[in-house]
Amino acid sequence: MSLRTFALLSVFVLGGIATATAQDAAGDAAQKPTSLVQPALNKVAQAGSNVDLNKWKGGNGLRGEVDANLASVQKDLQNTLPPLLADSDKAPDSVPASLRILLNLDALYNVLLRIQIAGKGNAPRDQAEGLDGALASLDGARRSLGERIISSSAAQDKKISQLQATVQQQNAQIAAAQQAAAAAAAAPPPAKTTTKKKTVKKKPATTTPATTTAPATTPPAATK
Repeated sequence: MSLRTFALLSVFVLGGIATATAQDAAGDAAQKPTSLVQPALNKVAQAGSNVDLNKWKGGNGLRGEVDANLASVQKDLQNTLPPLLADSDKAPDSVPASLRILLNLDALYNVLLRIQIAGKGNAPRDQAEGLDGALASLDGARRSLGERIISSSAAQDKKISQLQATVQQQNAQIAAAQQAAAAAAAAPPPAKTTTKKKTVKKKPATTTPATTTAPATTPPAATK
């Protein structure tokens, strides 16, 4: 592997470690995708930087193929993955953002697997073991990320179901209130009840009976 490739991969490793340390210090409540996959990416970068094709067995065809695959790994680690991780870290619960990282890790795993297979029986023992460890670590990282995506998706589905139930309940309450208002508007107004005033009968005026005076009687004249 060229010194330039070694230097670039080493920079990526150191940068990844610094990023992971800063995130741990921040103590984020939500686990970001970077914290799941960064240790594995560091191992991949370290294993790639340790590959020295001058010490490999095999012909120029094998070495050329491995060198091309190492360049692909380097490009992915430096150019493709960082913006994907940055976008996903801004929205840790975003399933689409995490899914894009998972698809990239699957492609990276396949390329690293070709390098690891080519190294069996051709690479020195230390380099072959480094590739084995990096491949296993990357596989574990993508599995962890996949499980996290499933968990986030289930949680979002549960929230959606709860919101739908709440909306349905509110719609039912609104419909019931509207029906009650319409029924009240259609009903005839209640008849007015008038209270009759009691008429108090006047008592007849009491009259004192008139006293009749008997006519004066003239005594009969005396006879002579």
